[in-house]
Amino acid sequence: MDLKSFLKNQIDKGNIEWESRSELLRASKAKISGHSNRILKEYENKFNFGLATQTKNDAIKKYFDEQPENSLINVEGAVVIINQKLPKNMQISETIIYSRLKDKNFNNKNLKAQTLDNQVSKFKLYDVKITKEFEKKIYALKDEGIYVGIETTQRGSKTIRLRIDEVYNIKRKKLDRSFKPNEESIKIIKKLINEQKK
Repeated sequence: MDLKSFLKNQIDKGNIEWESRSELLRASKAKISGHSNRILKEYENKFNFGLATQTKNDAIKKYFDEQPENSLINVEGAVVIINQKLPKNMQISETIIYSRLKDKNFNNKNLKAQTLDNQVSKFKLYDVKITKEFEKKIYALKDEGIYVGIETTQRGSKTIRLRIDEVYNIKRKKLDRSFKPNEESIKIIKKLINEQKK
């Protein structure tokens, strides 16, 4: 198939998103020359060059911006979520996520790829023995419309759950968060409860 026929065929199929002109020429298997560049120039306004990269970058940036600061990203899961929002001919792979995590222009929230090592160390903070004394401190925080309790996660770790109903007329209709089971979390929970009661 000659270059003209190839270009017309791509336009007819709607395959108009290409990273660059040279990528399109390589796909046509035409020799890159002055002649092939002149033919491409006739049709280039029918193609979008570089738009695919921009679209992918925008989708990745949007996903990163929605994540909490300093959180761990499940790269495989991120790819699935981002690809649901991208056209079929612009799907991304895990490689681009790893690359964008290293790029401070994309990753301004200090996100990191989830690995077995950082997952294990993250769970250490939740795999603790809860003393009776600690339990008393937690249950002392309960009040009307405020639930504070120690819960066990599916993997058997401990977490402190704070739920605040609409009783205190808070900005968000309700508050439902979990915390690491430690003294620092108790301080944060006390602060949150006091703020809601003001």
